[in-house]
Amino acid sequence: MSPEPATCEEYESLYTTVMKTLVAIPALNEEFTIEQVISSIPGELHGTAVEILVVDDGSTDSTVLKAQAAGAVVVSHGRNMGLGTVFRTMLSYAREKGFHYMATIDADGQFNPEDLPELTAPVILNEADFSTASRFIDPELTPEMPVLKKWGNAKVAKLVSSLANTEIHDATCGFRVYGPKALDRVACFSRFTYTQEVLIDIARKGLRIREIPVKIKGEREYGKSRIASNLWRYAHLSIEAMYSVAHGHSPWRFYGTPAFLLMGAGFLMDSFTLAWWLIQGKINPFTAFGIGGLFSITFGILLVLFASVADISAANRKMLEEITAMETRRIREKSVN
Repeated sequence: MSPEPATCEEYESLYTTVMKTLVAIPALNEEFTIEQVISSIPGELHGTAVEILVVDDGSTDSTVLKAQAAGAVVVSHGRNMGLGTVFRTMLSYAREKGFHYMATIDADGQFNPEDLPELTAPVILNEADFSTASRFIDPELTPEMPVLKKWGNAKVAKLVSSLANTEIHDATCGFRVYGPKALDRVACFSRFTYTQEVLIDIARKGLRIREIPVKIKGEREYGKSRIASNLWRYAHLSIEAMYSVAHGHSPWRFYGTPAFLLMGAGFLMDSFTLAWWLIQGKINPFTAFGIGGLFSITFGILLVLFASVADISAANRKMLEEITAMETRRIREKSVN
């Protein structure tokens, strides 16, 4: 039997304790900007103590040394493992250390750490479970960027909105804040990235999302994006991650609907072929039509089986996530007692 989710009272009790916010920074060869980003992060956010974590994803320059010199805790992967893996490292650290909130900000200087108080406010004040900076919700704050990149962001946001069943204006921005419920329940499985997958996951779990219009630099000052440098690869892997999380939440929507459409079409095709045989005493010239109907029914049955297996997998995943959430709350409560 699945454990019961935390009640509102359990979460509200956290606000009477000394709370901690983790500001987590993914980094890969960011020696030119990492110190400035770390030094600009506020020492406290709305009464919560701040700790800075840098997750180094295989840097070969002086990123680690400069991050440590600036006062951040550094966890190094040793080799490049992808932004999705970096996010899971940040999430595990926040859970294991009993943090109530986690903010993520990039190390390349495109985000202004001085915007953290505005971004964290709705989460810490319990007006939202998750907040994310948006470059596009306010046209006056939309940064200068290549037309193709802006078009791609708009298409991704539209797709994420459809899969998440909620309107999202900016689905790829990594400047975000996670509250206790989001920290407890969010999941990510992609190695390549996490931004779209996490949004869909959080929305499908019914958590409160707030988009905050923030002024962000449209382009990096140094180097090129490690994620979107190859747009076709980025699009392919992002769609793969989004599909994975979406069908995990709604397997019957992704497999069941086409399954029943295929079986229905196959039934109609074979019914017509059978009627023709009964009337004419032969199948010609609809032999291929009848065979096509049999194939449609067969593929439909296979998709039903896929939907059933995926549904069982989704149920097991939800149960494991609830167990993880319970353990995370236990560690958090222990850390403030």
